[in-house]
Amino acid sequence: MKPWKRWAVAALAVLLPGLGLYALTWPWPDTPDGLFHLHRVRELAEALRWGVLYPRWFPDFAFGYGYPVLNFYAPAFYYPPALLHLAGLDVITAVRVVLALAYGLSGLAAYGLLRRWARPWPAALGALLYLAYPYRLYDLFVRGALPEFAAFLWLPLVALTTLRWMETGAAGLLILAGLSWAGLILTHNLSALMALSMAVVIALAVALICLAVEGRERGKGQEAGCKMQDARSLPLAFCLLPLASCIGLALSAPYIVPALAESPWVGLGAVSGTRGYAVHFSPVAGLFAWSPAYPYPDASLPTVPAPGYALVIVVLALVLAFLPRAQRQRVPLAAGGMLAVVALWLTTEQSAWAWDILSPLLGRLQFPWRWQTMVALALGLALASLLDLADQALAHLRFRPLRLALPAALSAFLLFCTFAGLHPQPAAYQAGDLTPQQMWAFDAEHGQVGATWTGEFLPRWVQEQRWAIGREPEGAGEQGSGGAEEQRGGGGLLDLRPPAQVRVVAQGYLHERLAYEAAEPATLVFHTFYYPAWRVEVDGQPVPAGPAGELGLLSARVPAGRHELARRWVATPAVLAGWAVWGATWLGLGVLIVRRPRRWKRPAAALWLVVSLIAVIGASGLLAVERQTRPIGVSYGFVRLESAAVTSARPGETAVVALTWLVVAAPEPVTAFVHVVGPDGRVVAQHDGPLGGPYTPAGRWLPGELLPDEHPIPLPPDLAPGTYLLKAGLYRPGSPEAPLSPSGWQGADARVEIGSLEVRP
Repeated sequence: MKPWKRWAVAALAVLLPGLGLYALTWPWPDTPDGLFHLHRVRELAEALRWGVLYPRWFPDFAFGYGYPVLNFYAPAFYYPPALLHLAGLDVITAVRVVLALAYGLSGLAAYGLLRRWARPWPAALGALLYLAYPYRLYDLFVRGALPEFAAFLWLPLVALTTLRWMETGAAGLLILAGLSWAGLILTHNLSALMALSMAVVIALAVALICLAVEGRERGKGQEAGCKMQDARSLPLAFCLLPLASCIGLALSAPYIVPALAESPWVGLGAVSGTRGYAVHFSPVAGLFAWSPAYPYPDASLPTVPAPGYALVIVVLALVLAFLPRAQRQRVPLAAGGMLAVVALWLTTEQSAWAWDILSPLLGRLQFPWRWQTMVALALGLALASLLDLADQALAHLRFRPLRLALPAALSAFLLFCTFAGLHPQPAAYQAGDLTPQQMWAFDAEHGQVGATWTGEFLPRWVQEQRWAIGREPEGAGEQGSGGAEEQRGGGGLLDLRPPAQVRVVAQGYLHERLAYEAAEPATLVFHTFYYPAWRVEVDGQPVPAGPAGELGLLSARVPAGRHELARRWVATPAVLAGWAVWGATWLGLGVLIVRRPRRWKRPAAALWLVVSLIAVIGASGLLAVERQTRPIGVSYGFVRLESAAVTSARPGETAVVALTWLVVAAPEPVTAFVHVVGPDGRVVAQHDGPLGGPYTPAGRWLPGELLPDEHPIPLPPDLAPGTYLLKAGLYRPGSPEAPLSPSGWQGADARVEIGSLEVRP
């Protein structure tokens, strides 16, 4: 086949399943986890817009207190849709495009792997099974586990590149194998954990089977079926396989090292020793679903059965692996059958003893039925090998109609089994609804925090229950009154005396610069959870920081006088160690590329250099931008309006006005408003809301806390472009006609001018 025809066939193989999946995801399915991943894509796009290339902390999450999502959750899946969103696609469409592309490419990768042992049409049927295995669709349409669904792309690539490298020893294939492992780890680390475990199982199982068959057949004077070209990796697997996977781990070190080292700082460290997996074991009687159309279980059910045809394929593969005529297919039959058996066994209650022994490792998987990820690839491998044997037998019979009918019938059966029972429910939200406010409302309704179900990334210094974080605290009349000068925080007893005034000079995504004045040493509290990566500096010198209050908010003691202050996110020792490992490994790969006299040397070296520059610039934070704020400095007695920042907008869009308040005395519930005033003095748009937002009630405020107060203002579609005056103020709930007057305020209009809004054409 000519090269252009091969490329055309490959493009078609990716396009057809990709378009099918793209169509199936409209309307977007309603799933437990899908909304969380959409918000992560949205927030990553926002971070990239601010010039932060790897945001380990999402400041908008957890009711605006921030959440270290990408410090612990694999980040790679979110980047492609975030970039597409920045290019103009809405979040849901961007995610659908990426999922469809990953789905199509995973089938092509599986075909490339299976072609090592099977003819074209058996390999195509094996790849189709890999695409249509029900658990894959369950991940997307029932659970909404988008990164795990995308990780299916990397599994055949990892297997293919690793095997090819172990056969040839080519440095280029070693690099590709390491990159494939890194892609899997950075997309879904739990899938990588299962893949590495099963790779060892495959090598051991196939080696034992080949040794047994070799001894039996040589005893009969026959040639053994486990030839070196088919199983060259077997004797060397235990020394060569770790090398490729270790390169992948080293390339993932900026994520892996902090995720492991800093897990005791968040809820992950509190739940790692539990036996939560025990309730999700499948009884043997319920291990398989025998309905022709796979009955997708609800996401709330504890177990996920495998399709009945899995048992048929496994039995046939293990039986035929020992036949004398199965020499060429012995390795893939044995590997696929044994991998499927072990993976399915790990989903049953009979494997509980193994889970208990290996709980520090397996316990991180949470759900035993995740092992069906491995079953999908194993069954594809076994089916392709079985069909290749069948094709050989049918070729001897010279009965062409049967050879044509078999793949058609199997394809129809696999597609019917997977898609006939798939009935996803459409989500109740659209792309335009994906805002921080919508995320907070969802969390508040379900008693969650940070767009996660278990609060596993909640810093351990937060003493409040996660379901209560966005609500008025118990005993708010006493604790939230601000009358107490001291509040006990996670770091000890803190004297909460606020500065006299704080002016926000500039704000970035993960940093801000301030100027403050204090008559005596004071405490400044930031509206973000304390985490050791936060650094507070006064006049360029770091000052001690710690948690304050039941929410464990970041606080710092500041000296008396007038000083410049900065708060920023910095690299922890674990992050620095991760980047050091990555740098050494990446440098080694660069040397390997330069020393290889291959035709792909120049493009590979250019790509290596581009990635190096991106990594250096991203880690250094050189691209991070900030917005200037306008100082206000107006006091209402218990709070001061310190600064305001405004983003321009077009008619019909939403303008965002960000106010910053300083809590200086006993707070009380009030409503803050921002008016957009036309040249004639008429209010053309406005936003009113509780000061600090509906999920930061006054009972949560601490003296000395800098309280962010964001006002999204929808602009009328017919609003004329131009410059509009902005005015803000406060009023007690239910009394918008009587705004509070600032201290020492003169004049009939109690509204404070905070700047202007530019409405672009």
